Amino acid sequence: VDTDYSSYAIMYELQQSGQEPSTSLQLLTRGKDVSPELLQKFKQLFSAVHLTEDMLAILPETGECQGGTG
Repeated sequence: VDTDYSSYAIMYELQQSGQEPSTSLQLLTRGKDVSPELLQKFKQLFSAVHLTEDMLAILPETGECQGGTG
């Protein structure tokens, strides 16, 4: 949906498998800190795709990307 190609990306996914469609919106960042403006933009998009704040989950930091093995 949106990115600045250096610090964040907002990804939207709609899956149409089965009876009910499944919608997700993710804010992915390279750093720990999220600006208030970016968080506001994300929340506006969240509402635009008909998700509610009770569906919002903030996941813990996972650290740096790990390379695959094999």
